[in-house]
Amino acid sequence: MCVVFFMSLNHNQMAYAAIVSTLIFGSIFVGLSGYFQTSEGLGGYESAAEDDLIGSGTSLGIATDTDGDGLSDVLENTQYGTDPDDPDTDKDGMSDGWEVDHGLNPLDNGESEDLLQDPGEADTDDANIANETDSWPDPSQGPNGDPDRDGLINKIEEELGTDPQRSDTDNDGLNDRWESLYTMTVQTPGGDVTLFDPLNGNWDCLLLDQAMEDTLSTRFNGEGDAADWDDLANSIGAHSCDMVLDTDDDGLANFQEEAFGTNPTARDSDMDLIDDIVEVSNMSVNLFVGVGENCNIPLLESINRAAPFQDQERSWFMMDMDGDGLLNGPSDWDTDGDGMPDGFEFCYSNVLDEPDNNALETLSPSNASDGYGDWDEDGMNNYEEYQVANIFGPTNFTSPWRMDTDLDGMPDGWESTNGLHPRDGANGDLDPDHDGWDADGDGGVRYETLEYAAVVIGIDVIEDQWVDANSTVARAQITLAGGNKQTIPMIAPVSGYVYEIHVSLGMAVESRLFTWMEIVEPEEQFTNLMEYNARDRDGDGIIDGRSTDPLNPDTDGDGLIDGIEVMGWEILVVNNGVIRTWVTSDPGLFDTDEDGLSDYNEFATVCTGGSNASNPDTDGDGLGDQTEALAGFSWEGVAYFTSPCMFDTDNDGLEDGEEVIAGKDNFLTHANNSDTDNDSLIDGNEVLFVPRPFQNPTNPLINDTDADGMLDGWEMQVKSTEENTNSHSLWVATSSWERPGCVPSQNSDCTMEAGGYVWQNNLGGFIIEPMFQVSEMNLTGFAMPENPFCGCNGRWALDPSLDSLKDDTYDIDNDSLANGAEAPDKWNTNPVDDDTDGDMLPDGWEVYYSGLALEAGVVDNASINAYGARGVLDPSMPDSDLDGIDDGLEDPDNDGLNRTGLLKKYCPGYNDTTNSECNIDPDSPDGKRFYDNLENYTNFEEFENGTNPITNDTDGDDWNDGPEVYYQDHDQDGMATGWEFHFKFDPFDGADRMVDQDGDGHVNYCEYKWDTNPRDPTSFPGQGELCDPFAQ
Repeated sequence: MCVVFFMSLNHNQMAYAAIVSTLIFGSIFVGLSGYFQTSEGLGGYESAAEDDLIGSGTSLGIATDTDGDGLSDVLENTQYGTDPDDPDTDKDGMSDGWEVDHGLNPLDNGESEDLLQDPGEADTDDANIANETDSWPDPSQGPNGDPDRDGLINKIEEELGTDPQRSDTDNDGLNDRWESLYTMTVQTPGGDVTLFDPLNGNWDCLLLDQAMEDTLSTRFNGEGDAADWDDLANSIGAHSCDMVLDTDDDGLANFQEEAFGTNPTARDSDMDLIDDIVEVSNMSVNLFVGVGENCNIPLLESINRAAPFQDQERSWFMMDMDGDGLLNGPSDWDTDGDGMPDGFEFCYSNVLDEPDNNALETLSPSNASDGYGDWDEDGMNNYEEYQVANIFGPTNFTSPWRMDTDLDGMPDGWESTNGLHPRDGANGDLDPDHDGWDADGDGGVRYETLEYAAVVIGIDVIEDQWVDANSTVARAQITLAGGNKQTIPMIAPVSGYVYEIHVSLGMAVESRLFTWMEIVEPEEQFTNLMEYNARDRDGDGIIDGRSTDPLNPDTDGDGLIDGIEVMGWEILVVNNGVIRTWVTSDPGLFDTDEDGLSDYNEFATVCTGGSNASNPDTDGDGLGDQTEALAGFSWEGVAYFTSPCMFDTDNDGLEDGEEVIAGKDNFLTHANNSDTDNDSLIDGNEVLFVPRPFQNPTNPLINDTDADGMLDGWEMQVKSTEENTNSHSLWVATSSWERPGCVPSQNSDCTMEAGGYVWQNNLGGFIIEPMFQVSEMNLTGFAMPENPFCGCNGRWALDPSLDSLKDDTYDIDNDSLANGAEAPDKWNTNPVDDDTDGDMLPDGWEVYYSGLALEAGVVDNASINAYGARGVLDPSMPDSDLDGIDDGLEDPDNDGLNRTGLLKKYCPGYNDTTNSECNIDPDSPDGKRFYDNLENYTNFEEFENGTNPITNDTDGDDWNDGPEVYYQDHDQDGMATGWEFHFKFDPFDGADRMVDQDGDGHVNYCEYKWDTNPRDPTSFPGQGELCDPFAQ
């Protein structure tokens, strides 16, 4: 029983509330004919309670009732045949006395048909009139019988105290069962009133005061089809409150609600989102809730619409069109049985509310065939548009007329099937599955100055929380020297949402690289709207992908979150330069490009910065990414792999795909070894990209193509800063030739004269000035046929190509070393430069005297090897003994002039305080250079003068080579050649004898005689020293 306060009864605003401004009750189909429709006459029984079952001539006095069933033992034995010791003789659950009082047979339990029935669901369709004289057993006499056809079985009638022979026990015109369903107590200032008690008609109760009676009498005035107020009264003129009031204030009197089988305590009995009064109206109604796209939204001003069933006859409401046991209209949530409630269909029933006024796209609550169209093309038919409410709440269905009911950019069908609320217009900007990502890498919270370990003592945020930049998100505790503790706040580096928390209280963090939390900025979120729009991968409005699951961060289960796949990442691809490539992948495919590598692997594990998950051949080298990264290749039985992100993994000028097949170069080479044959010439330069003009290709699988004992790369070597190599490419021409790649101009016709020209590389080309004139090269026996490449008599000094002319025994640079002897496995010198190490000594000269030194025992191999040299004068090392002095400036045989003698000669007062005479001061820069030069008869000087650098007396005349060379006088001018050379005179021009170079009045000859400095005017001869410049 429900208890409510009368003063609180008001309009129920839920669902389709209908406010009828002036209700003409002739429109409600219920008149006087509905009154007393459930009275005893309709039940087919007479009340047994009024019968004199004892008779008027018998007086029993005080009767004994042993079993307490309300019947005396005498009557049980003599008249009814019941057991005086059993209150329920027929074991039907009803006492014998109650059965007798209400006209039922106490000896008939009605079980002949083994009827099993819900006590509250009695079958009234085939009820028969029965009494004691009928044949037994009679089902209507048992506990499950319903002789008055009021919907209550006898057992329930006994419990309620109602008369099983009368459908309206209290004669208030309302069916007993209907009243029993809605019995309630209303509290009023005058006391409690129990409404809908099937035992009490509430005749002229407290609720029916004069004001209410005046209102109702005006309302039920008998006009049209309206009931007459007087006809609603009983025989003594009293009115039943249960019958005439409108308890739920919905515009239907209670007796009208009973006729329609609706709930008198609810404005919308069937909860179909339309008030009962609206459903039964046969005319237009004023609504204070919206319809169409404003369905179920409260309105401040009413709108007028045709009632949903206004064209139906009254009899239609007594039918059940969908066979569900509920009467059409206000009693049936879904009158037409199409799965959509009447209110939902009514909302979208008016053609004037349809956006295109298309009558073919309107719903009707009495049309069972309108549930399967998808008029708004949102992926849901009309039935499914309502079914959304089963997930998100009774009124949260979507519009069959609008693809995107909440106007958030996401179709209703997509939202509802993916678990998003299709009536929540604000959820498009949310990222519930956290598949956005910190794309720029600035959202990680780290303890970047951590030295030892930090313990997490506080976590001040939760996932999904917004944090401002520089706010504290966690706290760490570190231990200082001495054991003191210090708390360190962990600061948010950016403003955004906390997506992941990787620490827990008490956890020890030992690395400054560890990420405590990840904060994603708003622009880095992968929102629900973005998940839907992922179907347009390039944003051009053409669907070329698929939407992702907004509640699953990894829709395709490939290990890569949807946000990364759709928003993309940058990779570096090496293909004719470094190309920055922005990559996206299909979040609905495990392996977007079907190359055998999952999208995650292409993002995280392949290449340093990832490969292209949407391109099976990231670097465009003709090899699939999976082949390069996982399957790999084999060379001489050893497996190797190439980079899917570098079209030329080994940087040899050949694409990986070219190397692993006999492609354009017709060779199968190692794709991860730039020099397959280890000849110092990368594979690409052997055939397809030969590094110099006028040159035939070499074999990338043979390191010495022409089998001359010299490696191909060494023969064809060019200048390379990167490889720290000098060019071995000397073009020898004995006739004029045209420089390749040269464009004739006014200043140059590109014609080059005969000579030896160095090719630097493809960038530098030929050095314009010849390195050698033809006469400076040793071309003895070096054939110079006409070359078809240049149309001249020319060839490379070294040519490694197959069937090239012999070149290993020639000495083009004229350094006395044959080309073959200069090879890396020999002396490793430059075959086209007579002084490879630049120490002013020709390579062959150094090699020759290094050999003599070893033979003479001047040095030993152990000492030389300690320096890494291959002789006392290594032609490939400018400083063979690593003493900081180039070989050309050393004097290993100590055959220079005696320093003491030089000092006595040119500075006799040196370190003598009693003598100030000093013409060349050894402590001055010029003086030091003078003494050092004369004291050391260098290897270069030995070479220049043809003396032996490893013995101090080449000619064995007991005069050291240095003084002997120094004191020569080649121009017969009376001045030693060495002296002239040092002071920069011409030792081959005698005219400088009479020159006064320093202007001190003394000619050079006298300065030489006096041991003074010819270039210093302050250097004077000693007292009494004379000189005759003309003396012979």
